[in-house]
Amino acid sequence: MVQSRFPEKLIFILLSLFSVSFVLSLFLLQLFGGLIFILWLFEKWEEKKKVPDIILAGILLFGSVRLISIIFSEYPSLSYESIYKEALFYVTAISIPFYLRTLDKNKLLMLITIFIIGAAVMSLVGIFRFTIGDVERAQGFTSSYSAFSSYILAALGVALFFPVKHYNSKYSFYWLLIIFILTAGIVTSLGRVNIALAGLMLLSAFILRRFNFKQIIVLIILFAGFGSVYLLNPTRGISERVENISHYSDRDIIFKGAGKILYQHPFLGFGPRTFKEIFPIFDEVADKGISGWHNDILQIYFESGLLGLISFLVLLYIVFKVAIRQIRNKKTDAELREVSASVLTALTALTLSIVTGGFITSVVVSIVFIFLISILSRIEIEPLKV
Repeated sequence: MVQSRFPEKLIFILLSLFSVSFVLSLFLLQLFGGLIFILWLFEKWEEKKKVPDIILAGILLFGSVRLISIIFSEYPSLSYESIYKEALFYVTAISIPFYLRTLDKNKLLMLITIFIIGAAVMSLVGIFRFTIGDVERAQGFTSSYSAFSSYILAALGVALFFPVKHYNSKYSFYWLLIIFILTAGIVTSLGRVNIALAGLMLLSAFILRRFNFKQIIVLIILFAGFGSVYLLNPTRGISERVENISHYSDRDIIFKGAGKILYQHPFLGFGPRTFKEIFPIFDEVADKGISGWHNDILQIYFESGLLGLISFLVLLYIVFKVAIRQIRNKKTDAELREVSASVLTALTALTLSIVTGGFITSVVVSIVFIFLISILSRIEIEPLKV
């Protein structure tokens, strides 16, 4: 275990506040993330060296290529904004794994539980705002509906495969209620791919017997009740998504535009935050407020080129390698192996969601990604050989 200069209670409180602030408030997310990094700056170097660095190495590789693409950007004034807009991603990637290593197993499990409950509360907020017509698609207070949906999707993945004792305890019903609330939040955010991914995660949980028969019946009743509310009072947003299930939401235009500039600046890209300057057929897009490629692969390629895309894929390879290794490693505590499986599920869902969105280029969801991979860093018991 890593030893910190600061009281464990203070560290746990800051980590807990950080873990529930993702779509609650960007200001609070930056505040708590920044405070945790400041504390890290004052830690002993001997303790810092104890934290496994294979995941951090992948992040720093990706960050280095991003920095180079900013320096050589075709539109420097736009790309320079990424330096401070993406700063939180890198400072938390350094400090969060360190402080998770100061927590014992029970505190770690409690922190993840707080993360899940926080997501459920924000899901309720999004559902309420959607129900009263305050927003067209469920979302938090300061984040977009896409960031909200991806955050809730990640939390659902963690909740479904979290250590099984939560399903067999007296709190079983409340845990099932949390899973229902998270799923309902994803549905009311109206992201078709994320809804499909949530359905696949639920199905895999059923197949892998994460629920007993009674619990499945409870979930069916909850989902049936949710469906009945919609049938009795269908909202315009859901009705439109159902009626236009095959609508591309401008993504066909995005792919068409990408094809026109695919071979321009292939190595380092055009620079971050340059979509509006380089997209060649903006007049064909229905949503004139669109500001990105709605696909992390395209976003990274056009912003940071092949070098950026390769570094991103290397980072994903390392993360998945670590998670799978932990799940297979019999030396790892049984409950922590389940935590690794839950994080792997969430990361898989986030990775698949890049088809119509993304996480690594999102200010909010990229920090959720850091939180999840920091949990893997905490569980890792020896350096990974890749």
